[in-house]
Amino acid sequence: MASSSGTYNPARPKRAGEQFTRTHHLDTDEPSTKKPRFDPRNPSTLAPDADDDEDPALEADVIGKTSGIKRNAVNIDGYDSDSSTENFDARQTKKKQLRFLDDEEIEGQEENSKSGGHVAVDFTKGPKSRTEDVESSSEEGDDEERDRIGSDMDEELGAGSKKKHAPKLDAFNMRAEQEEGRFDEAGNFVRKAFDPEAAQDSWLEGISKKDMKKAKEAHEKREAEIKARERAEDSIVTSDVLSNLIMHLEVGETPMEALVRYGKAAPKKRVTSNWAKKKKQQAMEVDVDPAQEAAAAKAKQAIDSITECASRLSDRGVEDIYELPRESIMRQYKRETGEDWKNPHPETVQWEFHWLNAPEEDVNGPYDQATMQAWEASGQFAAGAEFRRVGETEWSRLLDFED
Repeated sequence: MASSSGTYNPARPKRAGEQFTRTHHLDTDEPSTKKPRFDPRNPSTLAPDADDDEDPALEADVIGKTSGIKRNAVNIDGYDSDSSTENFDARQTKKKQLRFLDDEEIEGQEENSKSGGHVAVDFTKGPKSRTEDVESSSEEGDDEERDRIGSDMDEELGAGSKKKHAPKLDAFNMRAEQEEGRFDEAGNFVRKAFDPEAAQDSWLEGISKKDMKKAKEAHEKREAEIKARERAEDSIVTSDVLSNLIMHLEVGETPMEALVRYGKAAPKKRVTSNWAKKKKQQAMEVDVDPAQEAAAAKAKQAIDSITECASRLSDRGVEDIYELPRESIMRQYKRETGEDWKNPHPETVQWEFHWLNAPEEDVNGPYDQATMQAWEASGQFAAGAEFRRVGETEWSRLLDFED
């Protein structure tokens, strides 16, 4: 490129190339001579001497390359890559596990020793009288009162010289300390970690292991009773429950209607005050009709049986059991067994009667159905009488054996 002055300035080569040219521009395959060499860039000066140990080919390789550091470059010397696998096979060293001492390893303990109590001794007296003045401290008073030292106490003995409300003695064992932590091999006391849920177990404070054992045994007993009831419930066949329910129903009657019918004969529970009970006790006792009492007991037993059977059938998937008529329950029984229902315990009907001109409490019977039929056929009841089955409360002048 021509400059503004008209002279030609050749391009300046790289520093490495310039150094190579200045030292090797006159090299040939011929042996070197001792002639002086001039610098081609400045002919008035001699060229620098070339190093005999240098290899021209190796020196030529660096021509055109630069080893300079770029501007604003970051020096990363000494930093390894994140993907370095230098410590890949290295294993973490195991920490030495801390071993705690057992109760038997702690020397100087008294297993039977208990905390509490105090023994006061008067050291100013003789050995004989000293032992006679031994006095146990009172159990009353808090720790602050026990630690208080009065002005009239011995400074050397301190609170230990008290005869009342003296500091309590600690047990000669580490039982209390081990509830809060444990001792390691070096004798250091390591406290247990704080349990944030410990407040939830505050209701257990004051409960001894004996009480816990009793509660556990009672719980296990209840669990055994529940399992026994479940096994007994599973052993009851559904067909037996249906049969027992059918026995208490009349033709076309539902369990709900049967409960209403038996409820009329069952004894009524009345809430009475104390003064009413006292007044009733002072009043004259009225004789209760035995037949009416027997009918009430039978009605109560029937109500309990119907309720129990209906509850079991409802738990076993029978819907609206209280609204099903007797015939529907009998069909359900046939689907369970494949046979028609028959009364497994047919009862012998017993009858009672009383004459119309006799007092109401004058009841005759009970008599079996055959006897009543024979008396009716012979005209024994022509004078007028009322009849009822044993267990019923209402009288009827019609002796109906077919019902």
